[in-house]
Amino acid sequence: VKYVPGASAHVTSVDWNAQEIIDMLNASLLFYVHAGADNYVPNNAELLAGGTVELVDLSQHLTYNLVCFGHDDTDCSETALSEDPHFWLDPVLMFEAAQFIKDKLIATFPEMSDNFNNNFTLLSSALDKLDDDYKQVAFTASKPIITTVKLFTYWQYEYGFDIYSITNDPHSTESHPGELIALYDFAIQNDIRYVLFEKNANSPAGEQFLEDLLTTNPDAEALYVHGLGKLTEDEYASGANYLSIMYDNLDALEKASK
Repeated sequence: VKYVPGASAHVTSVDWNAQEIIDMLNASLLFYVHAGADNYVPNNAELLAGGTVELVDLSQHLTYNLVCFGHDDTDCSETALSEDPHFWLDPVLMFEAAQFIKDKLIATFPEMSDNFNNNFTLLSSALDKLDDDYKQVAFTASKPIITTVKLFTYWQYEYGFDIYSITNDPHSTESHPGELIALYDFAIQNDIRYVLFEKNANSPAGEQFLEDLLTTNPDAEALYVHGLGKLTEDEYASGANYLSIMYDNLDALEKASK
C-alpha cells in the first residue's frame, strides 16, 4: 500500500485507488495493527478476500498493554480496559514484532531468508541499543512527567517513567476542570517545568494547562513527543525514521524527567 504522508493510522476508511486495490489483491501478506488502529484493513476484508493476500493481525501475535482509556486509572474496572495499539513506542515490543514479521516472511518467501535474516540482525542490534538507552534515562529520572494525552503508556509500563496525562484518551484534547486543578497542584508540588505535547496534534487543554502553569512558574515550557502514528510531508521528505524519532522522544523524556 502506498504510504501517504500525514495520513493517520486511526481512520476507519481510506480511498484506495484501483491500482492500490489490485496490488493488495495480488500481494502475499498485509500486516496490520488492529486494536483501534488501521481499522480500514479488517473493515475492507471482504474487498480483499478475492485475491491472494493473507491478512495478518499483529494484535493476535503480540501482547498489547491493557489501558483504561477514558477513565481515571484509580476508578477503572477490568471490563473498562482496552488494548493500547501503540506498541511501536516500546522498543522491546518492536523487537518482538520484527521477529514475528521476519519469521512470517521467511515462511512465505524461503528463497529470500538470508536477506530477511541479515536485515533483522541489523534492526535487532539498533533496537537493543534503543532499549538500553531508554532504560538508562528512566533509571536517572527524578521527576514525574506530564503529557497532554494518554498516548505514552508503554514508556510507563516498560521503563517505569512516572507519567501523568491531562486527558484520559490517547488523542482526545478534552479534559475535566476538576482533574486539571488536581494535576496543576501536583505539578506545583513536584516543581514540574515541562508539559509534553503530542507532536503534529493540537491540544487546547494542554495549552490552557501550560498557560496556568506559567502564572506560577515563568520558566515552564512545552516539549514535544512524537506518537509515530503519522509523519508529516516535511518529516517524510527529511528522512525521519523510527529510530531518529524515538531518540528525539528520548531527549524530551530526559529533559522533562530531570
